[in-house]
Amino acid sequence: MAYEQKPNTGALFPNQKKTPNHPDVRGDIFLDKTFLIEQMDKSKGSMVKIALSGWNNTSKSGMNYTSLTAAEPYVKPEEELPY
Repeated sequence: MAYEQKPNTGALFPNQKKTPNHPDVRGDIFLDKTFLIEQMDKSKGSMVKIALSGWNNTSKSGMNYTSLTAAEPYVKPEEELPY
């Protein structure tokens, strides 16, 4: 059974061909189009902010990697004023 990528998830793996100018880790994140469009519609400027969370894991082959999820950025709710 092949691995099925879930929406708004991804992974970063150590760069096996790293040189001094290359990144330490590389990977992909797969964003759901609907999620991305919703975030673009909520954006007030030309950029879209997406919250990323990561978990350090070890693959079955023993390689360390970081799994990722993308979500809507947390916005602290406004406090209701007592009347």
